[in-house]
Amino acid sequence: MQKVKQLNKIPFGLKVKTLFSGKLITIGLFMLSVSMIILMAFLPDVDFQDSKYDAESVSEAKGLVLAVQETNSSLNGRRALKYEYEFYQEDRSVKGESYGYEESIGVGDTVAVEYLKDDSGISRIVGTKNGAFGIDSFSFLFVFVVLGLAVIGIPIYKKVKFFKMLKSGFKILPAKIQSEMRIPSFQIGKSKPIYRLKYSYEVSGSIYTKELYAILDEYSINRIRMSAMLVDSHNHTQAVVLENLPIRMRGYIVEKSAIGAN
Repeated sequence: MQKVKQLNKIPFGLKVKTLFSGKLITIGLFMLSVSMIILMAFLPDVDFQDSKYDAESVSEAKGLVLAVQETNSSLNGRRALKYEYEFYQEDRSVKGESYGYEESIGVGDTVAVEYLKDDSGISRIVGTKNGAFGIDSFSFLFVFVVLGLAVIGIPIYKKVKFFKMLKSGFKILPAKIQSEMRIPSFQIGKSKPIYRLKYSYEVSGSIYTKELYAILDEYSINRIRMSAMLVDSHNHTQAVVLENLPIRMRGYIVEKSAIGAN
């Protein structure tokens, strides 16, 4: 009978490297980083005050435009303008600024200004915004953020379960390829194809199966075809294809398992 093995102390650096290895995580990190960079770049120009004008009491006053400046922000080819203005609330001068795309507004014009009754520091020229962009302009970026987190989160969750398996107990068992399929995909340049591999392995007279989807080159597919299986000693349906692990993690498991067997 195959001896149960345990790895209670895995080096921290090896854990981190294993946790964040894999094509899916790389793709997810790329999606997340690009969308976050774009968000951070435009965040100062986003209007986060817009909903307050509907949720709170608003008053209007006449205002005087003090300055009109072009900004570096544009939407649909139109350059956003920043309007600086002044209005009076109970004989007190209040200055503010808002953004829009209306070129007919000029210095010295009298404009209608709306402001929050409880906070006159939040105001805008009627028809403009408190930022060059509305939150809805970036809603698609939040979709990429969520997708990126999902693409990262699913494989990381599986690897956390894998570490728990190494700690609680596992067996290294021989496996056989039941079926192999190259999944049709759009390839760019030297990009690697996607494979679906179905393995079978035996534990205590019962046959179990494991499916693996992986992006592999010719060398890797030949190596993985002959892989052994790491099987959870407490739940035989849970298994990991040994050769699909990062090289250092694979070597560490094999080395420690061999030492434990002596």
